Amino acid sequence: MKLLSTLLLISVLSLPATAQQQNTFFGSDVDHGGYGAATARLTSIKNADALLVGGYGGWLIDHRLMLGAGGYGLVNELRARPEAEARYSYDGEPLYLNMGYGGFIMEYTIAPNDLIHFNVQALIGGGAVHYREHWYVGYEHHSNSWDDDEDYGPSDIFFVIEPAANVEFNMTSWFRMDIGASYRHVSGIDVLEGMKNEDLRGLSGNLTLKFGAF
Repeated sequence: MKLLSTLLLISVLSLPATAQQQNTFFGSDVDHGGYGAATARLTSIKNADALLVGGYGGWLIDHRLMLGAGGYGLVNELRARPEAEARYSYDGEPLYLNMGYGGFIMEYTIAPNDLIHFNVQALIGGGAVHYREHWYVGYEHHSNSWDDDEDYGPSDIFFVIEPAANVEFNMTSWFRMDIGASYRHVSGIDVLEGMKNEDLRGLSGNLTLKFGAF
């Protein structure tokens, strides 16, 4: 029995050290990097074609998990509904939509060293939408167009969650390209005339260019 106990103790002490090590974010075996990305999203807003442009970036952990932030904005002209123009327009001027959103972004990449692989992503944050008179000029204040306490024109804010899935291509060691889709879920629109949550929700087709240390 004493001999058996001695052999068991020797066996335990001789186990490889790696079997007793823990994986941690800041351990010597974990690589750290980061990247920035430019994104174009083709989508539908108010049942009309819309283009959102923006970007994101952050800290890359072990080539797979990215924690960061980003945002997107509407870049093409979408005209407001007649009921919105009837309430807010001054002297019959047409109104157009401004919209942008952003927040925290988390992305996980599957098999990042493969030439072609996949990643999944989620954005959680908020945004704002408002009307403007035309593309290059902000909404001029007219006291009879909206309430006196609305100094910057009619606007509303919203909460957004946007999950995405992408196919990713390793172009070079520092450049990657993603093609994928996302769904924008919006809630909280309850002030702006002629605008509903459903107007801002929808699918997007996405093209992303990434640059950094992967």
